[in-house]
Amino acid sequence: MEENKDFRAYRYGDNLKPGYALKIEHSVTCEEADISALIAMGTESLEAMRQGSIDGEQKAYEIVVAAAKQWEKQAAATQTINRALEYLRTPEVAHTANQWQSRDNWKNSEEISNRVYKMTCSVWEDTKYDRETKQSVPVAWYVTWDVYVNSPKNGYGEKIAGQNQKRYTDKNAAMKYLEGRKKAYSHLFTEISPPVPDQYRRHFTVHGALLPGYTLEGQTPEKAVPGRDPGQAERASVLEKLSDARKQEKAAPPKAPDKKKEDIHR
Repeated sequence: MEENKDFRAYRYGDNLKPGYALKIEHSVTCEEADISALIAMGTESLEAMRQGSIDGEQKAYEIVVAAAKQWEKQAAATQTINRALEYLRTPEVAHTANQWQSRDNWKNSEEISNRVYKMTCSVWEDTKYDRETKQSVPVAWYVTWDVYVNSPKNGYGEKIAGQNQKRYTDKNAAMKYLEGRKKAYSHLFTEISPPVPDQYRRHFTVHGALLPGYTLEGQTPEKAVPGRDPGQAERASVLEKLSDARKQEKAAPPKAPDKKKEDIHR
């Protein structure tokens, strides 16, 4: 609020958000204004004065609107620059360079990753307390694995496939299953920056521009392969390989049912 001799002006949250929004909202009150001189002028004269004042307001309003339109153009330029800066400031994604590495946690987990994909896995050993030996005895092993898009963009990273806490009562069987999953997705981890399938491109673009160092699947010229039509790719699509891996998962023989006598304590 600003106090003047004859009125008070209220400014409700005038605000500028560069490149995004402009807000100007004002109001005035004249509760303390002296109107004695105006009263003596009569209605007809006051009506004419009032219209002249309104016309002055309209001109001031048009100046403000014109200034706001000028701001719109400038704000659009600021926003465009912001978008380019966001692209340039996107950090390089962390990865293990296609090497399995242990993760420092209690679930005995591992990770392998590159600039496009990430796979994590863990084996949790469940135990029960044996009163006779007074020791904790392993009774089950829970296998968890996941394959993700390893996006450099904060908040992105789509899950491609995975299994949560698949239970085994034989440790060797659990480890064999896990090694099978690692092998099924090993084709994703042969290059540091493999081509990005089109369905995952949004994870590697910022405002429509592909981030540096990435290529989309099918961008590079495809080599001819004997026995195939010239238009066919030498290398099968990554998506086709993922589909094959899922089919192998479904076709795997079911594990033997757990013994009911086992007393599991988590």
